Amino acid sequence: MKKTKLAALVLAGCIAAMPLAGCGREAAEQAPEGQRMSHLKILGTEGWVPCNNWNEVGEYSAFQKLQGLLAQADLEIEWEVIPTEKYPMMLQTRLASDKNLPDIAKAHTMDDAALLELAKQGVILPINKIVEEYSAGPAREAFDKVFPTVRPLTTAEDGNIYWFCNMQNKFYNGNPNANGSFSIQYRRDWADQLGIPEPETLEEFTEMLRAFREKDANGNQEKDEILFIDPGSFRTAIAQWFDLPTGTIGLDPQNQRITSPWKSPYVKDYFAYLNGLVNEGILDPDVAGNYDLLEQKRAQNKISAIWDYPDAMWNDAAVQPAAPEARYVPLMPLPAVPGVQPAAMSEPGDMVWERYVVTRACTDLKAVARLLDLICSEEYSILTTYGQEGINFVYEKGEIKPLPNLTFDVLKKQRIAEGAILWNGVLPRVQYVNMGTGSDTCDAEKRSVALALVGYEKTYPDQINNFLALPTSEESARINELQENLDIASQELAWKLTLGQIPLSELEKEVEKLDQLGLTELMGIAQARYDRYLEKMP
Repeated sequence: MKKTKLAALVLAGCIAAMPLAGCGREAAEQAPEGQRMSHLKILGTEGWVPCNNWNEVGEYSAFQKLQGLLAQADLEIEWEVIPTEKYPMMLQTRLASDKNLPDIAKAHTMDDAALLELAKQGVILPINKIVEEYSAGPAREAFDKVFPTVRPLTTAEDGNIYWFCNMQNKFYNGNPNANGSFSIQYRRDWADQLGIPEPETLEEFTEMLRAFREKDANGNQEKDEILFIDPGSFRTAIAQWFDLPTGTIGLDPQNQRITSPWKSPYVKDYFAYLNGLVNEGILDPDVAGNYDLLEQKRAQNKISAIWDYPDAMWNDAAVQPAAPEARYVPLMPLPAVPGVQPAAMSEPGDMVWERYVVTRACTDLKAVARLLDLICSEEYSILTTYGQEGINFVYEKGEIKPLPNLTFDVLKKQRIAEGAILWNGVLPRVQYVNMGTGSDTCDAEKRSVALALVGYEKTYPDQINNFLALPTSEESARINELQENLDIASQELAWKLTLGQIPLSELEKEVEKLDQLGLTELMGIAQARYDRYLEKMP
């Protein structure tokens, strides 16, 4: 991460409106004498805490660093942390009753319509007004410049923003909005063992998976080497090789239009291919899409290929106790349809996700603004994304260089973690990520493909909501009426086609049934939201 764009924006905010608690120690030390410590109560849930319970989080040095930053901003936080499985009902009950409200609550389990109705009732407050009136700079700069999709994605019909979010901007090699990606990783060590070169077409890829089974690549005398994807979803990377978007409703950013895989001329080819894999045993329907069984089969050295981030190292680590030479290598998109360029599945470089709301129980909006300024500061961003200097990373020529990965057991024993892992359930993540730095800790083959995919010209993005303006109240009502049933029907149809339970000759009739459930109507709603998003983008 270069200390350039974000640092300059944060510094500009500090200079323009000193004193600023949250821009760093120097600003905090210049705060007015006698300023009292502000108290905020934050309600959240368990995140990815790598310890047995929330009470142990304070033992981690990154959390201690966070507490120091809060103290510099004259903020004292009371954390109310609820188990994940109990959180949705508890949150909805508390907000609906308008009793025993915290100052701030994580509201990621509630949909647009429910939150906007609470806004109408005054139960949750406009974040933009807090930022505009009380921010000393960093939060305002983040909303307007550093993370340009925040306002287009979170502004309601009435012009207000009612939640603040996790925010991410990725850049690489002069590209200020560099997309991440997903790909298929395959067992390169098995391929080397069998003398198979890297596949360059779908046919070669399939032949390789077939050879892994026929020639017993894992050496256990059984044909049990399998591909892992979820056939009920189009988030497989292989679907994108067939030029299909990633969801029931997807985005084609090259042509700036909303589309659906069910409307594609290549959807039949895709399901014919998956059905063939099932018939050969390469895709096991008892395992496909089941992530609990994935862990088991991977540990047993049975997963021949898997959908994941191209620079993901955890698949190698998971199988290496059983097969020390195990090495998963990602593939660039492979041509699957003659004359059609394969697409990559991308993760938006600019992302806004999850939600935190300020309730009307909060009486100290200046304290909320100081918290937002802290959250939008460079120091917090680095702590959230990379951890601590000298523990998780070092600086080399102004660039962050992650230190070698430690095992989970060592991290837990030494109480080491990146910030986001500790407090993902109670405070947002703010990430300004150099893609080159982000792939530094993976091997050369993974890094090469991950960086090559940054500039790949044809993509279908995951997380389409990162390109859709908030729905109007009318749109929200229709989405709530139609979306769930449509998604269930889409998933069921995809599975039945994969298993051969519905012949491909019946596909057109089945798509007509999806239209009756609202597929075309929801595509139209999504297109209107996408158009509004484009209009609002700075």
